[in-house]
Amino acid sequence: MRDPELVSCAQRAASELERAWAQWRASRGRAGDTGGESVASYVAHSLDHPWGRPRVVLGLDAEDARELAALLQRQEASERVW
Repeated sequence: MRDPELVSCAQRAASELERAWAQWRASRGRAGDTGGESVASYVAHSLDHPWGRPRVVLGLDAEDARELAALLQRQEASERVW
């Protein structure tokens, strides 16, 4: 059985991620590339932690996934400098 509070938390996280991704793409002039399709959703349980927290799942195409990975790597590198 799903814990409604945990599911709600995962849904909010998916929505926040969706908004942030859309804003990031828009700031680079790529807002219309996806046709408005959703890239984030949630699942009730992960396979690794069946009774744990719900997980947010990303459904990005390969180019977007590479861009997100590069963005995160740049962020991590800039944090190490400080």
